Order: sequence, then C-alpha cells, then structure tokens
Amino acid sequence: MHSRGSTEAPERVRSAWERCTARGLSRDLDGPREVLPDRTVEELRVASPLRAHVETVADLLGVARDPSEPRVAVLTAPDGTVLWRRGGRAPLGRADGLGFVEGAGWDEHGVGTNAIAQALRSGTAEELRGTEHFARAHSAWDCTSAPVRDPHGGEVLGVLDLSGPRGSATQDTRGLVRSAARVVETLLAAQAPARPRPAGPGAVPSLELRLLAEPATARVGGGEELPLPTRSAEILALLSLRERGWSAEEMAYALYGEQGSPGTVRTEIHRVRCRLGAVLTTGPYRFADPAGVTSDVARLRDALEHGEVARALSIYRQPLLRSSELLSIEEWRAELDRETAEAVRRSGDPRFAARWAHTEMGHAQGCG
Repeated sequence: MHSRGSTEAPERVRSAWERCTARGLSRDLDGPREVLPDRTVEELRVASPLRAHVETVADLLGVARDPSEPRVAVLTAPDGTVLWRRGGRAPLGRADGLGFVEGAGWDEHGVGTNAIAQALRSGTAEELRGTEHFARAHSAWDCTSAPVRDPHGGEVLGVLDLSGPRGSATQDTRGLVRSAARVVETLLAAQAPARPRPAGPGAVPSLELRLLAEPATARVGGGEELPLPTRSAEILALLSLRERGWSAEEMAYALYGEQGSPGTVRTEIHRVRCRLGAVLTTGPYRFADPAGVTSDVARLRDALEHGEVARALSIYRQPLLRSSELLSIEEWRAELDRETAEAVRRSGDPRFAARWAHTEMGHAQGCG
C-alpha cells in the first residue's frame, strides 16, 4: 500500500483526508469524539431492523466460529454509531484501545477517514488498509465495510464492518463482507412486518417518528420500526407542524409548488396510509390522534426548552430529513440549528460547544 502522504494515494482517500482537514480534525486523535450512554445505545438497538441478524453476521464473517480469528465484526446504526461487536477477547481488547466500542460514533465527523464512514458516503463496499486511515492510531488496522439497505425502500439501515490487524484484509475480504450484507438484506426481505392492531374497536394506534435519522422511520402502535421513503417522511413532518391539518391544495403546494395537484397528494397520502394504517385521517389531512404522536424532533424541542443541552445533543445527531429539499423543511432545519446553537452558547460549557462543533449541523454553521 502507498503511504497516506503519497500523491499516488487513491482519489477517494485524498478527498476524504481533505474533508477531515477542512473540519479541523487532527491526525493525532486517539478515540471517537463521542460515545453514547448505554441507555441510548439500547434504544438504538431496539429500533434497528438489524438486531435480529447480529449473530448471523458474526457467523458469516467467521468471528463466531474461530477463537483464533484476529478480527472484529461490527454492525452500526444508519449514522455510523457502533451498536454491536462480535469477536474474541484479544481483538475486542484491541478495539477497546481505539474506542471502537458500542455507542462510538464512527462517522467521518467523529474519527476521520475510515471504512464505515466511506461506506456511508459512497453507498458501496469500502476497504481501508493501514495508513489509508486518517488517524495515525488507526494505521495498524485494516477495515472493510458494506452498507446494509432496506430491501423495499433502499435506505441504508446500517453498516456491516470487519476490522482487524494490518495485513488481515485479503483480496477476498471485500467480497466476503459484501456477501454478508446481501444475506442480511435477503433475510430482511423475507420478513413481513406485522401491522400492529389498535387496542380496541375504533382505537387509533400511537405513532412514533424519527425524523432526525437517515432513513426517517415510523413505528405504529409499538410495532416494527418502518423505514420511510423521503416523500412519505416529508408528509409526516408537515403534518406534525400543523395540528389543524392541511387541505389537499395546501399540501400539494407545499410538496410540489405551483406544479402540484390534489390528485398527486391523494396518491401519496394513500401510500402512507397503506403503510401506517389509521394514524392519518382526511378532510383535512391530519393525524387522527395528535396526542398519540411522538417524534425525536419533539423530544429535541422539549430538551431545548428545559435547558437540557446534553440530552438535546444526544438526540440531534443528524439533520432533519437530510434528503429533503422542501423549503418548509429547510426552514425548519435552519430553525433547529439556530435554537440548538443558541442553547449551546447559553450553557457556556466548552464540552457542549465541542460536541456541537463536530456535528454536521454545527460544522455547517462554522462552529468547527
């Protein structure tokens, strides 16, 4: 392999390093910027569709069968947060030394260039060997990652990673990791999510929305968490902004501008209702039971209103509906950024300022 300083380094690696440098990251960083508390990790695990396939991944990648295997298998959340690790005591101990632990944010903002971050960015299998990593502390490792996608909507549900000592990655490793990700996707496709039933006749099930995530998700009545296509997520976000609801004409303009039509909106609402059931009502379009709707945005707002900056920063780890280009969503996104930045400033706590500066939102505001 070429050294990281070489002008012959792959373009994808050079570009990644340049992004890290522009963010003010140091090559001397020796751990992740943030490790989530155990309670939050457990919440993310429960919400992850990958939770049923952790042991399958460990078996496919060989870390469950061979006690002498020097590598560690990892599954992450959609934002690169490590949720599960599997491997022998020695490799897990080496991973501990790097902060490669459950709850660690392993995206590019948190630890610089690495295979998990590259896979999230490219949407394909990625491999970084030794000194291709940005952090010097990671140069003794080879890491191979592949995204796992929702077989229905195509959204990234997390990243599967196999990491070990430098030299442990072979010409077959990328294919192995990619194949394991495809197996998990096949297993996910075979699962038919059971739609939760209301508690009684005429009862409206609860609805929990995650809009500060990629992909956005919905959970109806405490059932399976369902990834949402961007348009469905935009509709649900708009509905959460206005309790009185939207007419078909208003929703059409909000979603499509002057070219929007009520007929198109009716089709989109029908798709949401088919997926989520009776949580929406028509004439106007609104939540059937607004009191039964919760969201991570509402929790973020609550934390900010009560001055709980640490809780706010634990919730606000990704932009609101990153893939949305709707003006109303962009304005809401900017409002959340301003409110969070102001709460961080008022706290006067340099730890909060550092955490905010190393988020995508804080960096975009020039806080990095």
